[in-house]
Amino acid sequence: MTYTVVALLRRKEGISSTQFRKHYDTVHLPLLISLLGSAMPLTHTRYYVSRETPTMHWSVEPLTTLKRSAAVGEEFPPAIMYEGSLDDVAFDSLTVMVWEDKELFDTFIRILLSKDVAEKIGEDEENFLDRGKKVVFSITDSVTKRA
Repeated sequence: MTYTVVALLRRKEGISSTQFRKHYDTVHLPLLISLLGSAMPLTHTRYYVSRETPTMHWSVEPLTTLKRSAAVGEEFPPAIMYEGSLDDVAFDSLTVMVWEDKELFDTFIRILLSKDVAEKIGEDEENFLDRGKKVVFSITDSVTKRA
């Protein structure tokens, strides 16, 4: 049975959403692949939060324009919200990783936490992540039903 882990990642203060995404896709992921090799997950899917820009026009008005958060500034433009609170979207990427099984995930973690690998990954994360805001957790198998 597959084993799935989700990571909610927030970009480092001072870099744009575009810079965060570019670094994650073109520097960080290749680094992970080079260091972890066959222990990498079967899939490593990144979803990036849609953020409002001053030029957006809406056919259905999102809640973003109705509810502004004092905590959200120019460095962290508000997420495009249709329900909920802007304060609840304090991340830039929702990453879903799927391994063949829990044992392969355990191998991934052992390698990831080894001193040399952990140092290299930590150094790179300092370039684009707010490491104090990183949230990583496992989820159960998904249930999909066509509406």
